[in-house]
Amino acid sequence: MTSCSLVHPLSVLRRVPLVRAALVWATVAILAVAGGPGQAQGLSEDPPQATTGPTSLTGEEPGALADEAVRSWLDTEPRPLSELSRLDAETLCRELPALFAAPPPPPGTEVDVDDRQRRETDSEDRRRYTYAAEVPPERLDVVEVVLSRDGETWRVERVGFQVETTSGRSWLQSRAAGIGFALVSLLVLVSLFRPSPLRSWLASGREAIREHRRLVTWTMILGWTVVAVGLWSGSRLPDACEDAVLVVLGSTLEQVGATQALASGDIARTALVIFYQNFFVVTLTALFGSALLLGVPAYLLAGASFLAQSTAFGVLGVGGFPEVLFVLVLFVLEFTAYFLVVSGGGMLVVSLARGGFAGLGAGYRKLISTLPWAAMLLLVGAWYEAVVLLGL
Repeated sequence: MTSCSLVHPLSVLRRVPLVRAALVWATVAILAVAGGPGQAQGLSEDPPQATTGPTSLTGEEPGALADEAVRSWLDTEPRPLSELSRLDAETLCRELPALFAAPPPPPGTEVDVDDRQRRETDSEDRRRYTYAAEVPPERLDVVEVVLSRDGETWRVERVGFQVETTSGRSWLQSRAAGIGFALVSLLVLVSLFRPSPLRSWLASGREAIREHRRLVTWTMILGWTVVAVGLWSGSRLPDACEDAVLVVLGSTLEQVGATQALASGDIARTALVIFYQNFFVVTLTALFGSALLLGVPAYLLAGASFLAQSTAFGVLGVGGFPEVLFVLVLFVLEFTAYFLVVSGGGMLVVSLARGGFAGLGAGYRKLISTLPWAAMLLLVGAWYEAVVLLGL
C-alpha cells in the first residue's frame, strides 16, 4: 500500500493492528457474559451496517439524510446492560455495532436540526455534519453525523456527540511533529553507538533484568499465556462479533488520531501517533503508573487489558501470509515492552519483600530502569508498523 488517503479506517484494521483500543474492553466484557460458540471467518469488505436505528438509514441527498439520522437518534431508547447480557453472543454482536455507532442520547436532549454545518473529511466519499445541541441540565454540546457513499446513495455511518479527535493532541498531526520525531529517533540511534546517558540507563535496566531474570521470565510466560488464551477465545466467538469489534476499533482509531495520520500518508507522522499512544498512554501512564502502587496493580491491569485486546484480535484473525508474519513481529515488539514494565513492578515487590521499606528506593530504581528498554522496543515497533501500513 503506498497511500491511505482514500482508505476507510476499518480496512486498515484488516491489515495489521495499530494502536491498542481501550473501548475493546467493553465489547469483550459484554461478549464474555453472553458467551456462545462459533469460529471466526474472513472479514467483509464493507463496514458493518445495522438493520435498524439511525445507522440503517440511506438516502440520495446527504444533508437531508443527516437531518433524518438526527431525528431517528433522538427517538432511540437506551437499552440497559442487564438486557444486553441476556442475549446470546451472536445476537449481541449484531446489536453492538449500532450501539457504538449511534449510542442513545440522554433523555431530554434537544438538537437544532436547522443548524446543520458541513465539516471537512478525508475523502469525497464521506460527509460530516454537526448540529448545536443542548443536554440536560442546560449543557451545550455538538452532535455529529458521519455519512459514507455507497454507489449512488449515502448511508449513515455514525451519529452521536462530537468527540475531539486526538483528545487535544492536535500537535501530533502536524508535519513539523513528524519531522521532529524522525530527528529524535535518529538521535536515539546515534546514542546507542557512543557513550551517552541512554546507554547508561539501558545498562542499569539490563542489570535489573539479570538480577531478577526468573521473575522476568515468569512474567513473560504469564503474559504470553494470557495473550494466547485471548486469541483462542476470540477465535471461538461467532462471525458477527467481527463487525462489533471493528466498529469499536474504528471509532477508537479516529479518536486517538490514527485515522488522520494514516490518511496523510506520512510515515513519520503515523509512527509518532503510534509511539505516543503505545508508550506515553499505555506504557507510561497505565502500566508504569499502576506499577508505582507497589507493583501488583500493574499485573492485574495488564492481565485484564491484554486478555481483552488479544480476544478482540482473535475475533478479527490475523490473515494469511505475509500478514501473519507482520502481526507476529509487532506482537513480539510491543507485548515484550509491556511485559518488561510489568515485571518492573514485580521487581519493586521483591525488593520490598527482601529489604522492607529500606529496599523501596532500590525497587523504584529497578522499575524505572525498565522504561528505556520498553521505549526502545516501542520506537522500533512504531516505525515498523508505520512502514508496513503505508509503505506496502
